Order: sequence, then structure tokens, then C-alpha cells
Amino acid sequence: MRKKRIFSSNTFRLNFKELAITGVIIIIGVLFLLPFIWGKIENIRTGSEFRIGYDSRDDYWVYEKWAEKAAEKYPVIFIGDSVVWGMYVDSSSTLPAKINRRLNSQVVANLAIDGMHSVALEGLLKYYGGAIKNKTVILHYNPLWMNSRKYDLSDDEEMQVHHPRLIPQFSSKYKCYTESFSGRLNICRERTVPFFCLLNHIRLAFFNNEDLNQWMVDNPYKTPFSQISMTVDPSEKEKKNSSENWKQKGIAAQEWEWVPLDKSYQWQAFTNVVKLLKERDNHICVMVGPLNPYMLTPASLVKFRKIQQGICNWLKNQNIEYVLVPDLPSEMYADASHPLDKGYDLIADTLLQSPIFVPYTKQGASLCSVKK
Repeated sequence: MRKKRIFSSNTFRLNFKELAITGVIIIIGVLFLLPFIWGKIENIRTGSEFRIGYDSRDDYWVYEKWAEKAAEKYPVIFIGDSVVWGMYVDSSSTLPAKINRRLNSQVVANLAIDGMHSVALEGLLKYYGGAIKNKTVILHYNPLWMNSRKYDLSDDEEMQVHHPRLIPQFSSKYKCYTESFSGRLNICRERTVPFFCLLNHIRLAFFNNEDLNQWMVDNPYKTPFSQISMTVDPSEKEKKNSSENWKQKGIAAQEWEWVPLDKSYQWQAFTNVVKLLKERDNHICVMVGPLNPYMLTPASLVKFRKIQQGICNWLKNQNIEYVLVPDLPSEMYADASHPLDKGYDLIADTLLQSPIFVPYTKQGASLCSVKK
């Protein structure tokens, strides 16, 4: 009797259970192990005056890796928006850079990002800032984000939100944010699964923020793999110092309505940020301001001073160290809140008088240099 022929190159076969287990292992490898290996191999260039460049401000993969490196090497972490980031100055003239120069040591890392309001900052630190723990943190609060319901995100009218991928996606609170349901799901997926955060990083860093399909249409003679490099330089390269102040720009006096602290979404998010950083055992010093008082009408200035005092009172009641940035000379403001180069000099001198920098002043600076 003829034997039945088995049409197979080998006799090793997986049953359904084994196939399922193998599939799960492959999925886990792609979604979690691949990003872990990529993060270990990829070289993200950072220097002594590093700040994440404007073009990379939405690349939260880069932010997470920079936060890990900064938390390992720098004693002090500076967190904030474009005021700390340095909107009108080059990388050597930002507030953290000026402080480091005065201390003659790389003590402070600049982890600020342009456009980083408190609602977005809460998401940034929650999902991508886990490395910032057991550190000294200077946390900047810019009252500018409370100057209207629109900036505060408490308005009902649809608007373009800064850093929308960081704000709560399924909260009915933010009626001004109108992303589609599928878009919100994709954002949540990016936050929780490292592979999708890596995909977004690759798109931003190597494909000019284009969808891969669209990039291939626009570049028919190039292969996607030729675009990808394991070395990334996300630093700011084009920003130059500006000398034009707000008056020279012709900015008119502003009648801002201001949102009270007890009704402000931005302020509520800021208190959550403080709580989160304290839960991670950070020593916090809050820098309040600066804000240009000369741009405000008399009535708007009165409202602002009330809010400013309320912020300081809350910090006192919470036993949180803070520095209220004094009003700068009018000619040192570039606009509503951004200082020019000389303005940063005054703020740096003010901050260095606070107790938080006592260990790093002349006698202690040599002991607090960053690791090589």
C-alpha cells in the first residue's frame, strides 16, 4: 500500500494555541521591545545649551529621551513655556543658559517647550516626563495663559489649541477642542503604546511631518529607509537675538478680561502639575511671571495684580518656594511676556538670589558639575 505523501518542507507545525502565543510575542516585541531597543541605539544630540528646537516641539519621543538624559546629568530641571525656552533669543541667551554661565557650571537643564500651557504640561509630565523625579525643579507659571477664556481653554468656541495631543482627550470640559473620535483614540494609543510614539517621532524627524503614503507620492524616486538615521539633532539652530521691544513693534495697550483663579482651567491644571511633581519627590520652586504690565490698560492691570497676588498666596499656603519676577524695564519686553536678552539677565540675577541656588553658588558649584 502506497504511503500518503506529506506536502511540507518539514514536519514542525504549530497548533492554534502555539500560533496565538507566537503572535502575542511578536506583537509585544514590535509594540514595546522594538521602541526600547531603538531608544538605546538612537543618538539624540544634546549640548550644554541644548533646548528642543521649534520644529521638534511636538516630538514627545525626543522630549522623553531628553528628560531622561537631563534628569541623570543635571541637578536642576527648568520646566516652562516659550518664556523659559527663549522665544526671542538664541540658545546661549536663554534663562537656563545665563544661569549656568553665572554659576560657571552646567547645573540647569532647559526642558521648556514653546507653547506649553499648563493643561498641556500636565499631560506632558504625566505621559513623557516620568524621569523627572527626586530632582530640584524650577517650574515656570505664565499668567498670560489666563488673560482670556480662549487662552484659558474655558471658552466654548472652537479654536486651535497648542499641543492638542497632550490635553485630556475624552473630557467634556474642553469644549473648544473638537478633535474627531478616531483622532482622540490615536492620540491615546500614542501615549500608552511606545511603538506609536516612535512612529510619530520617525514621521516628524525624517519625513517632514508627512504621512508615509503622502511622502512616497511626493518623493517617488526615494526609498523610506534611506531617510531614517540613528542620529538625530533636534536642537534649535535658527533663532537669533532680537532687539526690537514691544513699543517698537507698535503693540497697542491690551484690555484683557482675565479669568479668576477659581474658574481657570489653566490654573487648575497648574496645581495638578505641582501635585504630580511633589508626588515624584521633587523639590519645587515656582517662578511666577514675567508679564509686561506696561501693555495693559489701567483696569486690566488692576485685575492682573489681583490674580498675581492670589497665585503667590496659594503658593505660600502650600509651603511651596517661589520667586515672583519683578517688573522689568519697559524696553526689555519683546511682547506681553517674553523678555529680550537684557531682561533675561535681570531675571537670572533675581533667581540666583533664591535659596534654591545656594548649593550651586561659588563655593558649591564645583561640587555640582554635571556628569561627563
